[in-house]
Amino acid sequence: MSTKVMDCATCGQSFSSRNQLFKHLKELGHGVQTADGNNKSAADNSDKASITERGNEAYYKYYLQQKIINTEDTDAANEQLWKDVYDNLRSPLPITYRIQESSWVGGDFSANLLSLVAKDELQNWSMGGEDGAPKIRITMTKECHHFNRSRNENSNRDNKLSSILHALQELGATYRQELVSAIPPLVLWSCGSNEKDERKEFIVDLCAAPGSKSLQLLDLLHSMNEKGGDANDIPNGLLVVNDSDRHRIITLCQRSRRVPRGPMLAINMDARYFPGIRRKSGYKQKYDKVLADVPCSGDGTSRKNKNVWNEWSIPQAMSLHKLQRKILRRGLELLRPGGLIVYSTCSLNPLENEAVVSSVIDDVGGTDKVKIVPLPPWLTTKFKAMKGLSTWLVPTSKYGKANKEEDVAFDMYECYADVPAKLKSGKITPSMFPVVSDLELKSQLQHCARFVPLKDSIDSGGFFVACLIRLKVGELGEKPKTDKKKSDDETKTDVNEPVKRARVSDDAQIQSFIEKDGSNAVSPTNELLREGDWICEVCYKLNFGRRDSRTCIGCKKRKPKTIDTEEKVKREPLLKAPCNKNELDPFLDFFGISSSNSTFQNVRIIHRKRERTFVLVSAPVAALSISEQWGAFREAGISLITMPTIPSGEEESENPKHTDITTLFDEAVPLLALHAKKRHINISTISFQKALAQSIFEDLKKETAETERIKTTIDIPLTPLCGNGPWYESHEIATEPGVFIVSCACPLKGDVGRFSFWCRRHTDGNVTTETSSRVLAAMLVVVHTYLEVTPAEGERNNLKWMGVDDTQFFNVD
Repeated sequence: MSTKVMDCATCGQSFSSRNQLFKHLKELGHGVQTADGNNKSAADNSDKASITERGNEAYYKYYLQQKIINTEDTDAANEQLWKDVYDNLRSPLPITYRIQESSWVGGDFSANLLSLVAKDELQNWSMGGEDGAPKIRITMTKECHHFNRSRNENSNRDNKLSSILHALQELGATYRQELVSAIPPLVLWSCGSNEKDERKEFIVDLCAAPGSKSLQLLDLLHSMNEKGGDANDIPNGLLVVNDSDRHRIITLCQRSRRVPRGPMLAINMDARYFPGIRRKSGYKQKYDKVLADVPCSGDGTSRKNKNVWNEWSIPQAMSLHKLQRKILRRGLELLRPGGLIVYSTCSLNPLENEAVVSSVIDDVGGTDKVKIVPLPPWLTTKFKAMKGLSTWLVPTSKYGKANKEEDVAFDMYECYADVPAKLKSGKITPSMFPVVSDLELKSQLQHCARFVPLKDSIDSGGFFVACLIRLKVGELGEKPKTDKKKSDDETKTDVNEPVKRARVSDDAQIQSFIEKDGSNAVSPTNELLREGDWICEVCYKLNFGRRDSRTCIGCKKRKPKTIDTEEKVKREPLLKAPCNKNELDPFLDFFGISSSNSTFQNVRIIHRKRERTFVLVSAPVAALSISEQWGAFREAGISLITMPTIPSGEEESENPKHTDITTLFDEAVPLLALHAKKRHINISTISFQKALAQSIFEDLKKETAETERIKTTIDIPLTPLCGNGPWYESHEIATEPGVFIVSCACPLKGDVGRFSFWCRRHTDGNVTTETSSRVLAAMLVVVHTYLEVTPAEGERNNLKWMGVDDTQFFNVD
């Protein structure tokens, strides 16, 4: 099969896929060749009068007028500081990676290996650690450039560092994430309760894709594990990740499979209408923390996206204002009383930031219902964050654009009354202006923070962060809307008319109805009085379920069900009930895992037409009442294995055959390697490298998209590493055919990096490696680099930790 090769019109470098070419063009700013043979770059579309390759006059004037820089005493000093920030926003962005502490490979191992490989080319950052806040580690390049991973590149060190960084990300040990992008999850975690080890954490990420913040929240959930325990244990928490774009949420799920994700539930919904997921008790799940990193114009990302200078415009921010308000409002509704929500954007525009926060708080009832929480002082001080604005100006949609007379318009308004009548029906709305009537809200807006690149502070892009807390029980308020079609007589209510809907705040009213009915004669408690409780108009019973009519289910006149003559197998919904002992125990026994192992107490089964998928989730995820038939559901927890469906009337075999396990998922291999006592072998690092090289060498013979990607990313010669003879001939492997796991440990500076893959032994004695080629290639890069930077004698001395006699393996090849 031939592969189409595409060339960059600027530098001539060849690429085997469009994705690689577009990534190259975006990172280096090179142009593409047009149909007429001319080179065309993004800068060619710019307005010559005001826009340069990295700069925009309207952008500069707009934020100068908004006075987003407010740390100095005088306007002149603030203006000079804004010039410095503007110059920094025009400079390239350094490459930044966050260490995933809870990864299967090991956070300390990854950090130590990078320090040995990069030496003085990387600088390490850390955030948190003060006032009980968790500490996260970030490593970034000292020079602001992008790695060129071409084989013709002269810099071998750049290639080696680039390869190890990409390999560690493929294994889930690191994740490429901008420095300011790591602030919202850290704020969400730091501003909450310090007693995190004593209770659960229920978190939702409303706009999760592409997943950097979601993976960071997973990392923070694992930090709740008890001291002395394994960081890879399933934490007692819940993380619901959501995105409206189906392809983006699928990408997020793929990236999360490399890390322990037992507490994660992925769904695909519009964040404005995020569903009220119910627990088995019937009540809606309320959350302790909500992250709303909403869609925005992204004008703070100019350092990594040069198109910002060409595409920046006021109408883009105005068009997103309504969407952002709805998402923030829905996030507040999902919170329990005392819960926190962090609202963040990668935009500097107050129309997308302070205007959204202040207008939503005003709509729901003011600062009595929702309050803005100050960010941790250690964070705002270290990064010299700008205070939120209490006043700002609203521009017209023509801001920065030339009219017919070629005069550029820079009109801005202080209040809605100043807006001309012809513009009020357009994109300018009252919610875009400051709330003048609430002085307390005006003062609290200063608790918001705007992070900008400053000298000797934060070498990153622009970001806005606000932390809000929901104070009271009850439904959030809403400004009354007048309907001109209805007369005043139609809108009046009769005092004798039965109450159609009881709100949580009407405690006395609810109590009176409870007393009328003996079945519900219980004192109202915080658990009973939940948002959305309502009373049936017929039987006056208190209901907590979803309301789609005026009467409860018992009082409805239901149509008789049609009788289906076809016999159907009734299956328990996903996460509805624990696994049958006859289903789970044979799987655990197959790998020598005790049935009393606490890690596997919340295994659930997703039933398909011909097979079953075993999924490991956390206890709070298992407590949710959801089904795989739910259209929004994507993935949950860690997928372990797939096995054939048990025919109706038959029972699970006590001794499963080797053909029973159809698939062992790559994400489950590291977890099973920690607990399996059967069908699991530990080998030396050198033997492990040989096994990886032979497996990849065989995979490269197949012409697939995955193997083509491996060819362009792996720079290690495989032939010398393959040696003589199959790698498994010198190891004692289970004589019975079936799947088994191969592992190795790489001790480094007191920590250990763990690597595993799975194989299948066939009846003829041959062994095939079933793990994904991309994962195998990433492990080979890391293990090979580890052996290069550490002496073999040091590895031999540390083999006692593995309990392996590896004398024979140092003499192979």
